[in-house]
Amino acid sequence: MWLFMEDLHHNCGLAAVSLFGPEKKWPKSWATHYLYGLLLQQQNRGQLSAGITTYNSERDRLIKTHKGLGLVNQVFKTHHEGKNKSIVAKMKGSKGIGHVRYATSGKNESDYAQPFERQHGRKWKWFSFGLNGNIANYSDLKTRLKKKQYHLVRQTDTELLMHYISKEFVGDKKKSLKDVFNSLSRELDGAYNINFINADGQVAISRDPIGFRPLIFGKNGHAAMAASESVALASVGVEKMKDVKPGEMILFNGSGFEKKRYAKNKKTAHCMFEWVYFANVSSKIDGEEVYKVRWNLGKNLAKRETEKVNSDEYIVVPAPDTAKPAADAFALELGLPSMEGLIRNRSVGRTFIEPSERAAKVKNKFILNKSVLKGKKVFLVDDSVVRGTTSKMLVEHIKSGGAKEVHLRVCCPPIMYPCFYGIDMSTLNELVANRYRKPDEMVKALKERNPKLIEKIRKYLKADSLIYQTVEDLVKAIGKPKKELCTACLTGEYPTPGGQKLIKLAVNNLKKGKKDRTYEC
Repeated sequence: MWLFMEDLHHNCGLAAVSLFGPEKKWPKSWATHYLYGLLLQQQNRGQLSAGITTYNSERDRLIKTHKGLGLVNQVFKTHHEGKNKSIVAKMKGSKGIGHVRYATSGKNESDYAQPFERQHGRKWKWFSFGLNGNIANYSDLKTRLKKKQYHLVRQTDTELLMHYISKEFVGDKKKSLKDVFNSLSRELDGAYNINFINADGQVAISRDPIGFRPLIFGKNGHAAMAASESVALASVGVEKMKDVKPGEMILFNGSGFEKKRYAKNKKTAHCMFEWVYFANVSSKIDGEEVYKVRWNLGKNLAKRETEKVNSDEYIVVPAPDTAKPAADAFALELGLPSMEGLIRNRSVGRTFIEPSERAAKVKNKFILNKSVLKGKKVFLVDDSVVRGTTSKMLVEHIKSGGAKEVHLRVCCPPIMYPCFYGIDMSTLNELVANRYRKPDEMVKALKERNPKLIEKIRKYLKADSLIYQTVEDLVKAIGKPKKELCTACLTGEYPTPGGQKLIKLAVNNLKKGKKDRTYEC
């Protein structure tokens, strides 16, 4: 079976909450309600599963986990008042962590839902945690564990990380969480934001030393909180918030936070896709507003336009929904109307379908506004083109609605390389930009403006013309130096040794016809 979704899978979202002061100061259900709210506002980051772990000193099960497949509302049973109240009552606690997931590693099964809880008789060895990212040296670390007679039940780096955390707690002497995460940083390569809670009531969050994924913390009048996106914290009344710095961990205490640097930050590589596609448009990541970045992307694209446009013939249509700010800016710059020629049908959720049914699914998910499209030359503005499947069908769909021409404008440069840091595109052959390249050519990046390659992609997508963003304009739009961004999927320049090793493996896998995720081989 095939899973229909947009060309690019999201990564995951984290949440953490700790109520202020003594446990009896606030109703313990508040922590659960806060976690629910934080996860709900990060649904864009993961729609496969959701879960929370809470701490309650008055329970025999000091930490307890509730998780499952589905959207946040489905996992919390909000459609059924009685079941929802039962979950909230069962999960009452003064502290907790939460997670929403997409499967960038492992299977689409409930057993892979997070947080992962590991029980133990000693409170400080009994813990639960969630992971946002991917461990690039997963295969090497798994081999080491197996040599020491470890057995992994699931094929996921999250279970591997659980064992490595457990190893740090061996012995009778209690180890500080700073030392635990410092030791982990010496073993791990890749993107690994973590939220953590144990049966001692300790709550912590950490951001990997490279800073691939965002992580933000703040507090309102009742609790200290953290999330992968600022919009989640704002939704529960947090006004002042800060980004966790790469290599930094935040320990929650009775009055707020305690910052600890657990690893050196030698260089930074923020994932550029957080601004281009992943993050909520209302979020602010590492000081840069997502909406403003997407607006800049559209403005920059317009400056490269080659069509001789006029407002009588041409209209701009955003690919719903992440590309709308870029489309609006693109239209404003060219003096064209930005119109909703495609409308997302929000009642259509994630569905397992056969490849032959994909076209029908696109038609169900994206409703045509034929009164807008008929007789027009359409600029379809999309955030990215990865595998090309959805983009191709959208072009055909718009033409079936009466559009005379469809000109595809892409906010992100051509994606030519896999991601090993938390985006589910880990093989070379799945990328449309590689459809016309030989394996040996993939070791070295082609020029992003290579006209022959772009023309071949255009023909495959059946667009009347195709223009991509440039790497230079992408960097300008984000507003950060290129050296602080991860653009490995565009340039083949991986910021960690694990990524550099995996791209060589990806090329070899392509030659051998292997189609498994590269970091799982």
